[in-house]
Amino acid sequence: MADPEKKKKKPSFAARMVARGREAKHLGKTLKDEPRSFPAAVLDLMRRSFRIVWRARGGGLYACGFVVTFFYLEIQMFFGDIFAAESFGSFFAEQASEILFRYIGESIRNTISAFMWPVYIIEIKPPWGIGLLVGMYLVFANFVKQPLEKWLFDGESPGTGPTK
Repeated sequence: MADPEKKKKKPSFAARMVARGREAKHLGKTLKDEPRSFPAAVLDLMRRSFRIVWRARGGGLYACGFVVTFFYLEIQMFFGDIFAAESFGSFFAEQASEILFRYIGESIRNTISAFMWPVYIIEIKPPWGIGLLVGMYLVFANFVKQPLEKWLFDGESPGTGPTK
């Protein structure tokens, strides 16, 4: 049995939010000072974030489906807000005034929906949805998982190591 004192303690919510703030500040500085390296910095941040979700959700099809579903819902929400705004300026004014309540609330709803992604697949056509889910698992396990882990962890073991 593992020694409980050796188990890593999860950082507090406040510490995680401070880290997110530093990441956002670093991305803003990169965009300002080195705009050509900004896409690579965003990709690296997304890779690290996906790595955290990958480990937390077990590193399989469920983790992948969660991330894909969450990003789909967030992008859908973002573009829905853009198209609902009267003008580009009003979009930013609305986002600035509503970000704390509406955006966070919708993101929480999107997170809950992303947790339930297999249900949406099964609901497509009840007997065929289960077959589709099984097929997705077979394709993922045989063709997608290994290259994805190689990209995510780049030589590091998927179950251990720093999340950077």
